[in-house]
Amino acid sequence: MHSLQPTLRSQVLRQTDPRRRGGVLVVMTVCVAGMAALAGAMMTMAVRYSGEQVSSKASTQAEYLCQAGLSQAMYQMQLGQPGAVGTPSAPAAWGGGELYVESMAVASDLVQLRATGLGDRSGARQELVVRAVPNTMWRFGAFGKEFLHLDSNARVDSYDSRLGTYGSQAVNGSGSFQYARTNGDVGSNGDVSLDQNAKVWGDAVAGLLHTTTVLGNAIVSGSTATATADVEFPAVTVPTYTNYGSLTVSSSLNMSSSNRAYSTLRVGSNKTLTIEGPANIVASSLILNSGASIRIDDEDGPVVFYVLDNFIMNSNSQIKPNSLEPLGVRLNLLSDNVINPEVTVQLDTVDFDSNSKIWGVVYAPNARVVLDSNFELYGSLMARSLDIDSNATFHFDEALVDATASGVPVYETVCWRELPWRN
Repeated sequence: MHSLQPTLRSQVLRQTDPRRRGGVLVVMTVCVAGMAALAGAMMTMAVRYSGEQVSSKASTQAEYLCQAGLSQAMYQMQLGQPGAVGTPSAPAAWGGGELYVESMAVASDLVQLRATGLGDRSGARQELVVRAVPNTMWRFGAFGKEFLHLDSNARVDSYDSRLGTYGSQAVNGSGSFQYARTNGDVGSNGDVSLDQNAKVWGDAVAGLLHTTTVLGNAIVSGSTATATADVEFPAVTVPTYTNYGSLTVSSSLNMSSSNRAYSTLRVGSNKTLTIEGPANIVASSLILNSGASIRIDDEDGPVVFYVLDNFIMNSNSQIKPNSLEPLGVRLNLLSDNVINPEVTVQLDTVDFDSNSKIWGVVYAPNARVVLDSNFELYGSLMARSLDIDSNATFHFDEALVDATASGVPVYETVCWRELPWRN
């Protein structure tokens, strides 16, 4: 038994093929080489990823610099200062980088701001276009706080009373397509809707999260983009004057410049009441019978009405300043004709009958106003809600904007975009 063991061991050793031992070495070498290649690839990817991270961080920094520059430009403009920040040759230092903003007027109310951000290893460019909105609520021909609706063939355009009469400026188009200027904007803090054949030569601006609906062949010559902020309706402070009771004008009457109050002020059919301005008139009810007229002598100043309850303009009546400038007449209607289930009150009456006309500004913050067919307004009308019947026409007086605006304008965004970056 012991004599056989060395023989077997030697046989096993002899049976081990040297070529097999070489193959194992080759496989091991290939594996080591593959692992080395994989390690190299992983190192390359890590370096590349690190470089991309650095590049992305630098690009993000440059974009943030652009946004900071645009914010600074807007802040300066809201203070009435120029929108430019720094210059290409002398950029402003900001947050570890540099930036500059170039400002250019592209229209009378549009400003283009182009910002360049210069980070550590990268740059970016962005453009913002903003519109200057005058700081006045009297910038619409017609505005309904809750909604605005134009029936078929209702029309809104604009003119400028500083340039003459509306008729002298209405030289565009013909027939139902005749208009003067194209700043007859309409709007609402709610929805805006136009029925068939309604025409707005201007913008139709719905409120935030609301829509403008234009049916069929209705026309809006301007924008239908939604507003960026609601229009505020300020409270009206009613002055206190000596009350003269009720007055019915049954024959032509001239009223001298003064401040006074009436329980009811009524102008009889086909009669004329002439009021010399400046004057403030407070009335619980103001009523114009059919064909009645209130004429305002506004040479020395306007006449301002405060109507607490009922306001009624019967057919073919009119309120008109001698100058034909809407600033000569201001109607504050405090009337409330909206049912509130929680409060039991007598509802006021607000009527604008067919073929009646007003040259002036009308403010009815608590009333739902329906304007009958063929009603005509030169100026502006703002109400809680506004429904304009067929063939009614509005002519917004652009002079109201400059006359009533105060301070610097408010700027709203028109568009924003990224621009290609080039070193």
